[in-house]
Amino acid sequence: MQLPKENTHFSNVTRATRYVSRRLRRAGKAALAKDTLAAGVAVREKGRAWEDTEDAVQDALADRDGADDDLDIIARSVRTTLVGRSLTAVNEEPFILIFHEGLPYYTAATLDDEESRYNELSERIVAHLPASDSVRKTAPASIKKGIAAFKAAESDLDKAERARGIARTDLDRATRNALRQLEKVYGAIMAEDGKAAAESYFPKSSRASAKGKEGKSPDPMPSPEE
Repeated sequence: MQLPKENTHFSNVTRATRYVSRRLRRAGKAALAKDTLAAGVAVREKGRAWEDTEDAVQDALADRDGADDDLDIIARSVRTTLVGRSLTAVNEEPFILIFHEGLPYYTAATLDDEESRYNELSERIVAHLPASDSVRKTAPASIKKGIAAFKAAESDLDKAERARGIARTDLDRATRNALRQLEKVYGAIMAEDGKAAAESYFPKSSRASAKGKEGKSPDPMPSPEE
């Protein structure tokens, strides 16, 4: 008997249970067939649900990274504006007070430091530029909006990743149950009809591959893991 490994792609498990269930049904073992098919269907449902959770994760990642980029664009724009005000602006106040550690202090901040760094940029702009300055009039509000978008996306990502983790746990449990069901089927038939009979209900990859090469039968239970 050759069963998919526990860490294989769930489709391999559903194919295995479907194959064995059909063999059982053809042999008149309706109860075993029904239980085995149900175990496989559960794996398929949990597997598809787990795959579906990836959409929310990718959406949230795109939103978070986009918000991060938007904040970086604001920081670069502020720097460009201040530098362009004079030939020596980069070495003078207020530039050196706002970009005291250089532009990367903001644009290369870790995700955990993103909010605090950009709040600091906003605070430095307010502290070191007059109220009438065009940068002070626009940048802090843009930064506030960007931080809000970043935080919202981070929250969505956290929820999506937790949902994906729960879905994966459900899939793993269904997979273990299905594999255990196949083992129980094998044991029950072997106890009643012998090992050779039990083996006949399970596809052998070597035999199936050989038949596939001859054009007689494709492999009903692929073994490669994903």
